Amino acid sequence: MTVGTSEALTFQIRLMAREAAKRSADSAALSSTIGGAGSDSAYLLELLAFELLLKAALQIHGVKPPAIHSYSRLFGLLPPDVQSRLRHTAASRVGPDVNFSNLDRLLDTWGHNFVRLRYPYEKYEGLTEEQYHARGDMWLQNGAEEDAADFVYYPEQLHAFTHALRIEVDTWLSGR
Repeated sequence: MTVGTSEALTFQIRLMAREAAKRSADSAALSSTIGGAGSDSAYLLELLAFELLLKAALQIHGVKPPAIHSYSRLFGLLPPDVQSRLRHTAASRVGPDVNFSNLDRLLDTWGHNFVRLRYPYEKYEGLTEEQYHARGDMWLQNGAEEDAADFVYYPEQLHAFTHALRIEVDTWLSGR
């Protein structure tokens, strides 16, 4: 029996959606432990769920996703109406204090974090422990400005955008 392209695509998207759901569930479980995860593992799992759903959305809209982690580039490959719908859905998920006015920056930050937080110690290669702590102390003394941080997370926006992508993918799958 030959599986048609439509059936194969549907199956592929189902697998991606399932894996994304598992990663999100694992992230939530890890985050809910007493004292939290103690690492960035929960956040990394949520980023992986986000990436899986973003790449599933690309496939749904006829784009073979390149093997990259540049989320702004990947997002830019979606049709403009899909981009707009995702922005709107994500924005409706969070309060007015959370905005998506610089979505490319958010997407670039998440992609950067997905790559760099797997091996965060590389950011501090060559520093002594004293220099490492002094670096953090200096950041705090200078006002702990987000733009000067080594890593910025934007978790509320990430959860909202992951939710928007999940709706996009689930809506497509429900029509199959």
